Amino acid sequence: MAQAIEATKGFKVKENSAAHSLDRSLIDRLISSAGAVIAVALFALGGAAIYGGNFALDNVRDRLEPQNITFPPAEAMSDFDKAEGLAAFAGQKVDTGSEAEAFSRYIGGHLAEVNEGKTYSETSSESRGYAAEVGENPTEAEVAAMAELDGKVQTLFRGETLRAILLNAYGWWTVGLITFFAGIGMVIAGLFLAVLVTLGLRHARKASTSTV
Repeated sequence: MAQAIEATKGFKVKENSAAHSLDRSLIDRLISSAGAVIAVALFALGGAAIYGGNFALDNVRDRLEPQNITFPPAEAMSDFDKAEGLAAFAGQKVDTGSEAEAFSRYIGGHLAEVNEGKTYSETSSESRGYAAEVGENPTEAEVAAMAELDGKVQTLFRGETLRAILLNAYGWWTVGLITFFAGIGMVIAGLFLAVLVTLGLRHARKASTSTV
């Protein structure tokens, strides 16, 4: 009788152990399946991000290159330019976002010298105000002064427009870089997760086999 009871207890222990192994195997498979889905999503999103980032970078480069914008040589740069770190770009052609941002600073420094640091909007208002002040019969000196102000207005307009275009290119270049490296990060995360999924499935298979 005692032997039968002991045998029954042993059978129950084995039964419980097998059930636990099956539960563990099922959990491993469920977690691994979810991980596999996430890994596939990371690969897809990462690939799309890399493609999108490359597209943005190539688009910026393709639009900058035909403009043939080139930094002046180092000897032609002012002390302000050198203080801004622009000497590192001396003689280079502007075809990347970082170079576009640097050239916008180069332009900004020289625009500040056009009319004592005043912007296009301020100089344009000054020009209109001066024209209204001198009236319809300006003297030669006043005509010359108006022509000088108009020249400053045009210079500032062109300069600020170019700066805006370059800074826009820099913005898209930055977006492209962030997207590209985010895509690489997602692909790496997907690879890491795929390794974990493989290990999880292997563990589940072992747990399932051990119950047979």
